[in-house]
Amino acid sequence: MPTINATNSGSGLDVRNLVDQLVAAEGAPVKARLDKKEIKVQEGLTAMGTFKGALLDFQASLAPLRKADAFKSINATSSNEDKFTVIAADNAVPGTYNIEISQLAQSQKLISRPVSSDLDSIGSGQITIEFGEVNADNHFIQNNTIPAQIIEIDEKNTTLRGIQQAINEANAGVKASIINDGSGYRLVLNAEKTGLQNSMRISISDNDQNNKDEAGLSILAYDPVAEQAASEESADSENPAEEENTSVQPSGKNMQQVAEARDAIFSVDGITISNSSNEIRDSIPGITLTLKKTTEDGFETFSVEKETAGIRTSIQSFIQSYNDLVTTINSLTGYDPETGTAGPLSGDAGIRGISDQIRRRLATSFSGINNNLVSLADIGITSSREGMLELDQAKLDRALEQHVDEIAHLFAAAVSVSDPRIRVSSERVPDVNGIFNITVQQIPSSGFYQGQASTSAQGFRFDTPEKFSVKVDDVSSSEIRLAPGQYASGQELANALQQAINRDSTLAAKGKSVTVDFINNSLRITSSSVGLGSVVSLLSASAKLADLAGLQVAEGKAGRNLTATVNGYDLVGEGRKLKLEGELKGIVLEVGGTETGNRGNLVVTNGIAAILDNATEGFLESNGLIDSRIEGYNERIKNIKEQREDLVRKLETSEQRYLKKFSNLDAMLGKMRSTSNFLEEKLSALPGAAKK
Repeated sequence: MPTINATNSGSGLDVRNLVDQLVAAEGAPVKARLDKKEIKVQEGLTAMGTFKGALLDFQASLAPLRKADAFKSINATSSNEDKFTVIAADNAVPGTYNIEISQLAQSQKLISRPVSSDLDSIGSGQITIEFGEVNADNHFIQNNTIPAQIIEIDEKNTTLRGIQQAINEANAGVKASIINDGSGYRLVLNAEKTGLQNSMRISISDNDQNNKDEAGLSILAYDPVAEQAASEESADSENPAEEENTSVQPSGKNMQQVAEARDAIFSVDGITISNSSNEIRDSIPGITLTLKKTTEDGFETFSVEKETAGIRTSIQSFIQSYNDLVTTINSLTGYDPETGTAGPLSGDAGIRGISDQIRRRLATSFSGINNNLVSLADIGITSSREGMLELDQAKLDRALEQHVDEIAHLFAAAVSVSDPRIRVSSERVPDVNGIFNITVQQIPSSGFYQGQASTSAQGFRFDTPEKFSVKVDDVSSSEIRLAPGQYASGQELANALQQAINRDSTLAAKGKSVTVDFINNSLRITSSSVGLGSVVSLLSASAKLADLAGLQVAEGKAGRNLTATVNGYDLVGEGRKLKLEGELKGIVLEVGGTETGNRGNLVVTNGIAAILDNATEGFLESNGLIDSRIEGYNERIKNIKEQREDLVRKLETSEQRYLKKFSNLDAMLGKMRSTSNFLEEKLSALPGAAKK
């Protein structure tokens, strides 16, 4: 629309000022109404932000109380942290303990004989690294928790340096290094784990066809139960007869042990304990000790005490944050009779609803869970007439001293079991409170293969490698070879078979392993897994293994599943794991032990802190009540802005209309004034006009 400019045609009418006043008069009431409306909406938006901030602060105070770990009330102190440190779990028994450390755990270290250069070829073949310990009968018993590792040495890595790299890249539990001690280059093998059960046995399959001599790759052989080869001193003896008596044939014990594997040996209150590691976790319930030095000068002590200061502080913070929230709600929704003004959220049913929900949850009863503390009032937390929480500190201190586990139930979300041999292996806590009985009908078992009775009464001798294959669970092995040799007993043969099976790369890749025993004059191969899917079958065996050791091709006997009843549901386990159903869905139990029947109780608690945290999370979520209200206020502000824009456009239209009208009026008045002047002039010229 073209702009109409105010003109001055001589009428004396101030069109611009008149139009401005009319436009201002037309827009003033609407503008005042919008200003007042926007101020109120902005106050509401600010108030809602204030409320959201107070609710976030309250939620933050719940975090230290919503998990059961926050209520661990045990603290442990070492008298000498240079010699040992101690950590206590919640089930540790308070008291003071004496400790003497006589020996630290140590890993084994072996060194090879010197060679002239670490870059000269030594030999090729296979290196097999096993871990175990030598028993009283001088038999090497393999540690079945660590699978044997086979390392291929070919033309690419036949040097001492290449062998070192191959061993380190295999991650076989051994660190290899090279030193030059002046006499030549030596390979050093250091076991990564300490303890007697982690001693090394290094077996060689040498491409020169002799696995025990001191030539080729077999210079790295180390059989801990073999005789030591004759020393250089005996070889230089002046008495040939003496040399003949002292020399022995190559035995495969060619590396030298420079540090033996040792267990840690210590005593607590006079009770001697040995452990393969210097970190002691299972010897004393709830206590973890880390040994650093021996105590040559006598015993040291460590104390285990209850520690509740952190819990007390968290509860006090929770009370203060709740009271701050109530104060904020009252100021935003209340009415001040002295000033006659209401809060910016007065009459907001949503905010009052949130306040009521929080207040009701504070009154949750735990009579079905706790015997002594069934509500917050039992630990000294009560509500005043004004709705504020008050704390009886003495009552809280008594409760912390006597029933800290029940305080955890009042606040935290947790799942626990009374049977120490059953472990909760899930983190989810269902939305239910209660105590549920656990009844086990059947303990899971492992599948096994039972061989025929052995025909050998004087041990087992195999002159050539004996081939066989097995199927463990659902995985078939490659062709396995039992090393030739004389096996003095059925158990020694069983140990060799176990090592051979567990070294199979196909089985190892799928995480399958077995134990082999010689029971009632026959071999039994047992899967390490449990349940109906656990089974061992013999797929093939050489004639001599079949005839002499009783290993006939046959399917084994499958294991049994875990079965139990919890909360009225009959459950079948997966291995040792039991997935619960119904209102307890999401809980997974790992059942240990061998007992059937009643196995104690499962306790599920959703304490007040956990309940309130979940509730406030719902209030604060992106599509929750508070954000919806804030979005509503923003929409109203946006609407007011649009109304202001509409008003501007309307007033612009009115201004143009007024300008047009008053400009026309001004022009008309100008013409009328001109006509008046003309008439006056003409009339004054008429005869007789001068007389007048």
